[in-house]
Amino acid sequence: MAFRCTKAPKDPVATLAYHPWDMAIDAFQVSPRTWYVSGQTWVGAYLIETSEGCILIDTAIPESAYMLVNGIYQSGHKPSDIKKILLSHAHFDHCGAAALMQHLTGAELWMSKEDWEFYQKVPEETLVLDKDSHPQDFKVDHFYSDDTPVTLGDISIRTMLTPGHTIGCTSFFWEEVNPADGKTYTVAMHGGVGANTMNDQYYSTSKMLTPALRDRFFADEAKLEAMHVDIALPSHPNQIEIVDRAGQYTNENNIYYDETVWADFIRERVRQVKALM
Repeated sequence: MAFRCTKAPKDPVATLAYHPWDMAIDAFQVSPRTWYVSGQTWVGAYLIETSEGCILIDTAIPESAYMLVNGIYQSGHKPSDIKKILLSHAHFDHCGAAALMQHLTGAELWMSKEDWEFYQKVPEETLVLDKDSHPQDFKVDHFYSDDTPVTLGDISIRTMLTPGHTIGCTSFFWEEVNPADGKTYTVAMHGGVGANTMNDQYYSTSKMLTPALRDRFFADEAKLEAMHVDIALPSHPNQIEIVDRAGQYTNENNIYYDETVWADFIRERVRQVKALM
């Protein structure tokens, strides 16, 4: 699967609020143990199967939460199977439905301490960003530590603080064994690469984000680019095009496997951020 990015959708929040069928998509498998379950094509949510239940990465917005729940069922699971919810960062499009999903599933809610503080101090830059979305306030049960993976059953997710898009943006890395051939794949999702919060115009109005975060984003490039990733997953599916292959994955035909995609993706996002400087 060669790297390809596409244009972001126009007016996605209003679309999901008033005519969501224009962005609806069935759940689809992306790796031996992971499903894309957000139910829509704007922002991703991933369900990871473990021997002791499921892990959900991100929740999208409340207006599409029913699509997420439907996606969970389409993957062959139910909300009560989810034991841990991991949030990539504090923007409403990734954590807006966190409270709803936490209450529905009874799962532990995880986030970086840095973005929890960002969310608490500046809701107008995190949770309250669009008139058409109505996210609920949530409370975090646990904070990430880069030194201690988040483990459920036979899956351990390594977290990595990757600031830039937000103060506490967190990326995820985990291994899965393909039952078809016994090979182990490293799967990864970067926590957030949006250039919209890494430009001087944004910094001029932000209460907490500064150009130092952009410098950190650039400094992390070489380290991230050098990491071995077999299956790179996007937090927004246009950033690494995966929807065009929806429904085609099998363990025997691993269409999302490509060791070059992760590094190409990191380089492209750095290029985009620099282009806006």
